[in-house]
Amino acid sequence: MYTNLRVLLNIDTFTIINNYMRLLLIPLLSICLLFSCAPARFVKPLNKKQHAANISFGGPLIKYGTATIPIPFLTANYGYGLDSTTTGFASINITSALFGNFQMELGATKQLLQQKKYFPALSVSPIINVVYKNKDARKLYPQLTINAFWEYGKRKNFFYLGADNWFEFSAKRQYDIKQKNHWIFMPMVGHSFAGKKWNFNIEAKIIAPNISNEKLVVDYVTPLNTNGAFGIYLGYTRKF
Repeated sequence: MYTNLRVLLNIDTFTIINNYMRLLLIPLLSICLLFSCAPARFVKPLNKKQHAANISFGGPLIKYGTATIPIPFLTANYGYGLDSTTTGFASINITSALFGNFQMELGATKQLLQQKKYFPALSVSPIINVVYKNKDARKLYPQLTINAFWEYGKRKNFFYLGADNWFEFSAKRQYDIKQKNHWIFMPMVGHSFAGKKWNFNIEAKIIAPNISNEKLVVDYVTPLNTNGAFGIYLGYTRKF
């Protein structure tokens, strides 16, 4: 089947695809160690004892030739409603795994405040990010996500504003370089279209606006000149 496809699409097409994936290899290895590669998980907690499976796609936008494309991060997630205000979850970055890097998240979402008319509901998600390539390349990154969300309509769709916060406690980076950035901040805005058994989510995020993106291996698209990157994410959740 692969041979047939190669004949149909011709070698030039496969060369373009291979070159594209090779270009992505370096940012995939580096961004997963530095930036949040995925959208917010469970902004609004699940119902008690409710399960949910989620798949999300998207990432930072980069310039590739004359085109602007997202780095294609694909993540799979699972959540469980521990009670009516708390959801535990775990996720794995599939794209990173394809390049030999294991990255997963373990966390929970806790709703702290209920919505009161125009005053939003508030939730927080403490998360541990586990990144592993080999015994010499392994890290734990604590993360705290804070979201304010507003439900509306009969289906209880919701709009949210939030911020991801990653923390780096190491004093040194790779090659014994001094670590200058111990806090990575990522504001975001998103919307979730809700159904009885499903949710469709879209999110936009400014990744690390407090960090320069100059002298990096790829040209990130950002509204902040030479700082950070701009990410777009789509997600689908099935509840059961």
